[in-house]
Amino acid sequence: MILLFPTVNELYGSLGKITLNEWKYGIPCGEWRGMRVFVTGVSKTNAAFASALIFSEIHPEEAILAGICGAYRQSGLKTGDIVSVVKDWFADEALLIDSEIRLLGEEGFPVCENNFTKFEKIPSLSNAESNTVSLLSSCDLLANIYYNKTNAVVENMEGAPVGLSALRCGVKVMQARSVSNYCGERINQEWDIKSAFRSLASFFQSTF
Repeated sequence: MILLFPTVNELYGSLGKITLNEWKYGIPCGEWRGMRVFVTGVSKTNAAFASALIFSEIHPEEAILAGICGAYRQSGLKTGDIVSVVKDWFADEALLIDSEIRLLGEEGFPVCENNFTKFEKIPSLSNAESNTVSLLSSCDLLANIYYNKTNAVVENMEGAPVGLSALRCGVKVMQARSVSNYCGERINQEWDIKSAFRSLASFFQSTF
């Protein structure tokens, strides 16, 4: 089992301040309870590069990607809630037509089959679907466009490409996300990153 986090802060918030050193190509690596821990970097680009390299060179049987996420208001989730993402959409690999999006796969250019990647369920957590985006929904209009397209309940920046790397490398992968804020208008996002980190820390302490 290996653990992946998008940022050092998410790693520290989940596991505590473990020692990190460069593994290769600028990717930080450490160890926690006998498991190797990596920081992929923020965004689909960094996550795709780092996870593909890690999976192809280390060949782990299992991996967990963990971090924070935003929740769509329609989800009913609140800050500090933690979910097991089982489906993660490439939501903004798409065309914007009026106030709707069409995924690239609907135009004949799929990023992957069905434009989403799947993750194994974490038994102790509730299932959820997520949108992986580069263009964050910092206004209600865009948040509603994403939500209406996929009905995913949370939004993140790294999940779908990590799932795709795992699929192509034959790695069993899971994803835990803790809600740190709401999607939509920036002044109404109600950030509570401390609660999100407490939930992640509790999950890792109770699971391993």
